[in-house]
Amino acid sequence: MNSNLLEKNRYKVMRRMALWEGRLSRGRLMDVLGLSGIRVSQLLREVREETPEWFEWDSKSKSYFVTPAAFKRAQAELKAGLSDLSLAAYLAEADIHADLTPGAGPVTVAPWGFSKVNPSTFSRIRLAIEQGTRMKLEYRSMRTPEQHPRTVEPHSLVQAGRRWHMRGYCLETGDFRDFVLGRITKLTTMDQKSETTVAEDTKWTSVVKVRIQAHPNLTHEQQDLVRSEYFDGTAARVHSCRGALLPYLVHELRLALDVTKELPPEYQLAVENVDEVRKWLFPA
Repeated sequence: MNSNLLEKNRYKVMRRMALWEGRLSRGRLMDVLGLSGIRVSQLLREVREETPEWFEWDSKSKSYFVTPAAFKRAQAELKAGLSDLSLAAYLAEADIHADLTPGAGPVTVAPWGFSKVNPSTFSRIRLAIEQGTRMKLEYRSMRTPEQHPRTVEPHSLVQAGRRWHMRGYCLETGDFRDFVLGRITKLTTMDQKSETTVAEDTKWTSVVKVRIQAHPNLTHEQQDLVRSEYFDGTAARVHSCRGALLPYLVHELRLALDVTKELPPEYQLAVENVDEVRKWLFPA
């Protein structure tokens, strides 16, 4: 990584920390960046010069606090999907500990990661995608829980909800399918080149707009609460996702598809435009 890119990445780390912690201090940055006090002081001066509207000096705490204007602008950009200052990025780099682990502080994460990703599996699939080669799998599924062979032409790796999936063309079924990485028991890269492309996977390339609303069977007050929590007070939220990933979205968010049978309190959200998105859902 060249020095200019490294410095720009440090500026991003600093701005993410400032946004989600509310301030920047010399000691905190020394801990997170692993740099000397002199170098951190220099970086603080540089990031202030680059974004002067972001910071106000507080002599009592010897910290730079984020201005209300910076919070307002960052929130608007995050809402529009135009910012690289996301909470997920901050948590990944700011020395945030998992819950119940030594060193956990005022901010913790509780990852219930039951589905583990094998780095060998992940990296070999990624290489096969980059090189455009087929893969032979030994796979298990809920429909066929015993090991069985699959030949796949993979085109994407994606985390959908709690699990990582490989998306690709399955020669045995003659269709594009998802394969959960945790259900792959054996993996072999083949010499044959893939004959399909991601462009042929219409479920993957199609963007579906899902209109999500508060469940109509909630009371008026409960619907108002749900709208405030999830939709910034608006009546509903339109979420765009790939057609192939819509079933995972419905499952992860517990979205009711049939509001006459899927009822509160188990379901607080519902898909309003079910007829429009029905063809992207798993077959009954």
